[in-house]
Amino acid sequence: MARHVKEGLWEVSPYNFDPGIRGQMELPAKVTIMDVTLREGRQVEGVSLGLDDVVEVARRLAEAGVPLIEMHHDEPEEMREVKKLGTGVKIMALVHPLAAVSVEKAMEAVDRVRSAGADIVCFAFALSNHHFATYKLAGLDISREKALELGCKAVEAAKKTGITVSCNLLDIARVDLAWLKTQAKSLADAGTDIIRVDDICAPCMPTVVKHLVREVKKVIPNTPIDIHTHNDYGLATALQLGALEGGAEILEGSVNGLGERSGIPNLAELVTIVELFYGFETGIPLDKLRSLSEFVADVFNQPLPPSLPIVGKRAFAHAIEGHHFFSDDQLWHTSITPKLVGHREYVPFCHYSGPWAVRHKCVELGLGDIPVDVARQVAEKVRRELRLRRTGLSDEVFKEILRSVPRR
Repeated sequence: MARHVKEGLWEVSPYNFDPGIRGQMELPAKVTIMDVTLREGRQVEGVSLGLDDVVEVARRLAEAGVPLIEMHHDEPEEMREVKKLGTGVKIMALVHPLAAVSVEKAMEAVDRVRSAGADIVCFAFALSNHHFATYKLAGLDISREKALELGCKAVEAAKKTGITVSCNLLDIARVDLAWLKTQAKSLADAGTDIIRVDDICAPCMPTVVKHLVREVKKVIPNTPIDIHTHNDYGLATALQLGALEGGAEILEGSVNGLGERSGIPNLAELVTIVELFYGFETGIPLDKLRSLSEFVADVFNQPLPPSLPIVGKRAFAHAIEGHHFFSDDQLWHTSITPKLVGHREYVPFCHYSGPWAVRHKCVELGLGDIPVDVARQVAEKVRRELRLRRTGLSDEVFKEILRSVPRR
């Protein structure tokens, strides 16, 4: 069976599965998706969730099939309550870089997050040119090499408790590759279970991340790589995919792309692409994506952008006339059907809408088909109304226009 098509649901490019193209990638055997909505997604102006909100978002993430979520170590009660849900979702707790500068501080952090129910502790390592000042601000007069040495000891101590350890390497695109590989190998040798690479501000092409991950993978072939990316240049998801093609096993996103500055990868986009373009099973049913996005938009008071791919209102909206010539073929001007991702198609109107769009709109609203000559008159009135209102037409206004045109 062809992997690029499923009758009535999707048909993507067969070249996605061309052996010659995929042979240029270092794809992992399997992929895990981590959602960071309850950590990075809250770093947005005006967002401040109560405990009940956090627990309900976590419950719905689990309901949507998300296997791993990240939360913040400063909110132990939140982790504790989420764990009480008993959904089986694993929690990773991110801790501050200063937690890995001594065994004592590391153990304090581990004890805190373990008692709250975290399954993974994530130590951050600020060892790039820009971020090393973090240690100096704390009054530590140490070299990068010393900070890494102390971090390795912290990892060794943390591992003895039985907790899973992740190490987050900051600013990967602006550090010397040899130094990046040294960090990764040293920490892996110390026993870390996951190496997380963090772009900080996305200052590179996706192919650069692919190269960096592939090179790091050479020195830690048996340690999973997790990738955290930002959308400063609109490349967050592309950077995730670059990392995937380099061999990264853990990919990250947040619902609706919520996060610091311009956000991070939109979970719905990431999951859909990983499943349909790359052929991985993420365990996240695609038809849960739209409802999850709507719920988070409401709880976070961050309206869902209409043009957001996969889940936005206009994701499956076709306005221009040519897109309605074959309205019975849902893959005529899209490669996936709205049903696949729990969405629906609708017909908006614009300056270029004509009788075919009008007829399709009538069918969408359950009004049946109408003759072309009637549809042409309706289209003229629709365009006039758009010019007067300078906004989209509601279904009610469209019905009024339809009623105003006499039929033979």
